[in-house]
Amino acid sequence: KAIMSTYVSTQSAEKLLQYLMRQYCDLWSSPISPDMAKLREVLTQLSDEQKLHILQQWYSVLKPLDRAAQKGHTEILSTLLTSLQSSEDRLKLLMVRKLTPLHVAALFGHTESVKMILDCLTADQQIQIMSVQDCDGETAIQQADHRGRTNTVRMLREYQHRADNLMREQEQRRRQQEQQRINDEKTRQRLSGIYAQPIYIVAVVVVWWVK
Repeated sequence: KAIMSTYVSTQSAEKLLQYLMRQYCDLWSSPISPDMAKLREVLTQLSDEQKLHILQQWYSVLKPLDRAAQKGHTEILSTLLTSLQSSEDRLKLLMVRKLTPLHVAALFGHTESVKMILDCLTADQQIQIMSVQDCDGETAIQQADHRGRTNTVRMLREYQHRADNLMREQEQRRRQQEQQRINDEKTRQRLSGIYAQPIYIVAVVVVWWVK
């Protein structure tokens, strides 16, 4: 059974790779999305570890996420990224290279693709990917700004502002919780000292009475 399971997984991985390589080869010149139902079907046959490994391998040849981001194929981006359950795995995939899919989507002004990429990440991960500089030292916001992608720039700045605020709020809550923990510990120690005093006095009196 174990051998058969490995065989099926391997075959599924090969099937996914062959299928998407065939589909994505045409993305530079074609606005038509590949068969999404078929794509989802194949993705469900793979573990997150397999998907991440295969998708990362593609970057050396086809760069499927970059191509989807360039053409504004938001559904493809969403299908590939959200097939990974962990936002950490999504971030790993997005940050294989300095020129991230977020850079590419911003460069071409595909606002919906930018929104989809950011929505699949946590606030701190959003800040992290928006801070990435490409080989020319430009962030995604700078890429969009230099090419006059006004709506994309506005959206990126809104996300950055919200993420910054959320991170500040989380840090403030963390500090408050830590301070509350310290105060509770001080109160516990103080009460322990107060309760210990009568017990000590009673113990002395009992010893004296026994003598």
